[in-house]
Amino acid sequence: MYRKSIGLALPRLALLAAMVVVGVMAVACAGSSDSANTISAGLAHTCGVRADGSVDCWGDDEFTQSQLPDGEFHSVSANGKHTCGVRADGRVKCWGYDEFGQSRPPGGEFLSVSAGAGHTCGVHADGSMDCWGDNSDGQSQPPGGEFQSISAGFHHTCGVRADGNVTCWGNNAVGQSHTPDGKFQSVSAGGVHTCGVRTDGSVECWGSNENGQSKPPVGKFR
Repeated sequence: MYRKSIGLALPRLALLAAMVVVGVMAVACAGSSDSANTISAGLAHTCGVRADGSVDCWGDDEFTQSQLPDGEFHSVSANGKHTCGVRADGRVKCWGYDEFGQSRPPGGEFLSVSAGAGHTCGVHADGSMDCWGDNSDGQSQPPGGEFQSISAGFHHTCGVRADGNVTCWGNNAVGQSHTPDGKFQSVSAGGVHTCGVRTDGSVECWGSNENGQSKPPVGKFR
């Protein structure tokens, strides 16, 4: 299901977009403990971090993506058929679908993690980026440098650098990885489009606009 498929018609990709955009929106700003997400919706399952730090999941469990891990977590990110979370000690734990290795995180201390369709990315405590899983479009091959947040989409990934600039990599068939200039405070990679909140609170989107998803309303956003 998650193999390279940019040749698919965009209407079918729109369904896949729904799978990723909700799951990554909540973790786009999870660069510090006070902004860590408490709930994340995947394709057909949902996971959340309770007040005591335990994780609870419900919904589809075909690939054990709703199985409950032990221990205390700061944040959780649910996507298509797998789930990942940052433990209280900074280690990442993933569970569920693992065809491409998207549920086998590397060691080390992380600030945040974002589960994509067939890949996962996280920001280490030192600001460096690490990705694992499907890399058929280069979505798991992050650039160097220091990042404050990350968002893994369908076949592309975007992150906000320490200086506020956004960098995207992976598939760019409809411009979803063609980042605009300027400073951002957060970014969210969807199926075939991307949106970010600028430092002035305005939202800018790029990529496919077949359903109006890249035409945000005017106003200030958090």
